[in-house]
Amino acid sequence: PGSLGKSANTAMVIAQLIDSTGANRGVHNFIVPIRDLNTHSPLPGVTVGDIGSKLGYNKMDNGYLKLDRVVIPRENMAMRFSRINANGIYEKINLDDSTAKISYITMMQVRAQIVAMASTALAQACTISIRYSAVRTQGFDATGKKERQILDYVQQQHRLFGYLASSYAFFFSGRRIMENLKSIERGVLEGTRSVSKNQIGDLHASLSTLKAFCSTVAAEGIENCRRACGGHGYLVASGFPELLTTYQQNPTVEGDNYMLPQQTGKVLLKLLGAIIDGDGVDTVEAEWAGCDAFYLIDGIRRLSENSAAEVIESPEAAIDVALLLKILKKRSSRILVEVGTSINEGLGEGAELSEVWNDSLVQIARVSNAHAGVLLMQSFDDFLKSEELTGKELDAMKQLACLFGLMVVEKDAGDFQDILDKAGVDHVRKAVLLVLKKIRPNAVGLVDAFDFSDFRLKSVLGRYDGEVYEHLMKSCEADMMNRQ
Repeated sequence: PGSLGKSANTAMVIAQLIDSTGANRGVHNFIVPIRDLNTHSPLPGVTVGDIGSKLGYNKMDNGYLKLDRVVIPRENMAMRFSRINANGIYEKINLDDSTAKISYITMMQVRAQIVAMASTALAQACTISIRYSAVRTQGFDATGKKERQILDYVQQQHRLFGYLASSYAFFFSGRRIMENLKSIERGVLEGTRSVSKNQIGDLHASLSTLKAFCSTVAAEGIENCRRACGGHGYLVASGFPELLTTYQQNPTVEGDNYMLPQQTGKVLLKLLGAIIDGDGVDTVEAEWAGCDAFYLIDGIRRLSENSAAEVIESPEAAIDVALLLKILKKRSSRILVEVGTSINEGLGEGAELSEVWNDSLVQIARVSNAHAGVLLMQSFDDFLKSEELTGKELDAMKQLACLFGLMVVEKDAGDFQDILDKAGVDHVRKAVLLVLKKIRPNAVGLVDAFDFSDFRLKSVLGRYDGEVYEHLMKSCEADMMNRQ
């Protein structure tokens, strides 16, 4: 845990609670003093220290902790929802299941913060690489006299603008889901709102898939933005080494990105089971109302009706937020049904559930990624409809939203073979190129809108004033290897 190695005097320890009757009451939170407040030395029974240097993020003193017969007062138990009374008897304060589930809100909020952090880190990388690409020139235009900005090369645009669109999508999704979490927490604690098991499970599924998807894309995107800056991107002065190594923890912390999709898969398969088992559409819709996964109910129903493939008549027709969102929802519904069918077939053949589940993990990860794509595109669409944007600002945001959706389809083209008509994927690929050209004039403005200061970027390549080479030289001159 962070701050444990050298800084913390007190730890919130999450441990099994065994009461005076010997019954195991499950995991609870306990406030445990670990260092003397006057001397800062470890208290009796406490072994604590730093885990050592890491790949990055070394400003944080992650540590280890061992507790050997450490005694704390009864009052040090976190007792909002359950408690040990003065007689040593365990009591539930509120047996409402939704209130008990809301105790997971802290973990959920941390994952929502990681989604927001993915947006910020990726936006920093995009700011550096896009500004640098606008300054750096290479090759000549058709006249043979004027050098071309490397940002004018379509390959460079394709390399960077998708990450720019993703950083905006992550921001809108992170903000939406954090506001939702805060609203739920406040309503439950004040007694003005009830939350069902399905709603809590849905939130957990959304945050699991978004945390995994966004932090994976951000980690890959930072490195690809670095590469897009050529040899200069390898310099410490570029800002990328610190940004990259500091961020690389995020695909691992708060749930490994290869494990979290299972959490999403379990919730979505539960919804699929409710539909297939014949609970009735009205019942299922009522139970899942207000959930992010609600769109799957209609999507799965339409699959059973053998709905026709979407026809995209031209590349221009593919540049449509509503159409792209519809396509992504159909992809998510279809993959979920495929995985559910495969699992049921395996169980029907007599295989153990654990074996069938293990065999399905790769496909479950596809379900999770498809669901994340829908959530991100939906948040983008909601933003476009709710914010008072007009004129060029609205056009620029629509272009980014379309590029995000188009590049998801382009990257996972195999998933859309039965969803789009025969020429659909080809039109999507051409539409990507059209949108890149539309975004190009606004690219620098779109990264400037993040409003990162030069102090925060710590990059000679991504300077706001564009004086890259002057400050690159100053950085070289200041290096200790060049001092006499």
